[in-house]
Amino acid sequence: METKFYITIGREKGAGGLEIAQKLAQEFGIPQYDKQLLDEAAKESGLCKEVFANIDEKRGSKFISGFFSGIMGSLYSEYGTSSGINREELFRIQSETIIKIANEGSAVFVGRCADYILRERDNCLNVFITAKGEDKVERLLACNKIPNAEKYSKEEMIELLEKSDSKRKSYYDYFTYKQWGAASSYDVCLNSSLLGIDGCVKVISDIIRSKGWSK
Repeated sequence: METKFYITIGREKGAGGLEIAQKLAQEFGIPQYDKQLLDEAAKESGLCKEVFANIDEKRGSKFISGFFSGIMGSLYSEYGTSSGINREELFRIQSETIIKIANEGSAVFVGRCADYILRERDNCLNVFITAKGEDKVERLLACNKIPNAEKYSKEEMIELLEKSDSKRKSYYDYFTYKQWGAASSYDVCLNSSLLGIDGCVKVISDIIRSKGWSK
């Protein structure tokens, strides 16, 4: 029987975590999940994907309310509330989706506290990807992922990335009781500025093979 294994990747914005995950998935012939988890969670729960996207790795308040819940009010009312959906409940649904996917076979998960959700699983490698600020900016500029980039200096762009990461950190710390980005929270921490994308892929794939989880 083929061994199930899982790779979870936490990442700083622009550090190349998604690209690394995609290359690992391709190398091992297994699925990779990033924002696809929102689609799966929405499908499993019957809720609209935008409900999950609104809190996706963001700190926010404990309840989705105000303008957004006004738009989605009729949908929310089906679930017993017109004022908003508890953020913990949405996290629970997303967690169940990750567990369901893991039960089906090997996979690579990007973000969404997957390392914590799968903490009881055997054969799970938890990785964090970091990089230099200027390298993260260059990578995002090359992919046109910084809106209105011409309005900002490189220093301002780095600051924007740090603010984005602070939301990821708050989300992760709140739900996992661990520290986002801290070496003690992961099995392996890699710097893509130092190793490059392919170098990070090689380190991770070598570990997977050395553990005997895949050929």
